[in-house]
Amino acid sequence: PYVVHAELNAILNASTSLKGCRIYTSLFPCNECCKAIIQSGIREVIYLSDKYAGTDSTKASKRMLASANVTCRRMETELTEVPVCFTAEE
Repeated sequence: PYVVHAELNAILNASTSLKGCRIYTSLFPCNECCKAIIQSGIREVIYLSDKYAGTDSTKASKRMLASANVTCRRMETELTEVPVCFTAEE
């Protein structure tokens, strides 16, 4: 089975143009996902964590996004958890 990151999966499964849209991610996107983000026309990346900021991949990602005029910003939140419920109340 082939696995792709969530960013690329969202882009590939979008049923409409993403030109001018924003994408929310848990981690700063890797350089491979950034290529798809730029090509799709997404204009803003909002990420929760820059855990791998010191890696070459993330440095390359930031250079690519800046060159393509894609805005990046860290999401500011006081939430420490997000509850998820998989059962529907009827």
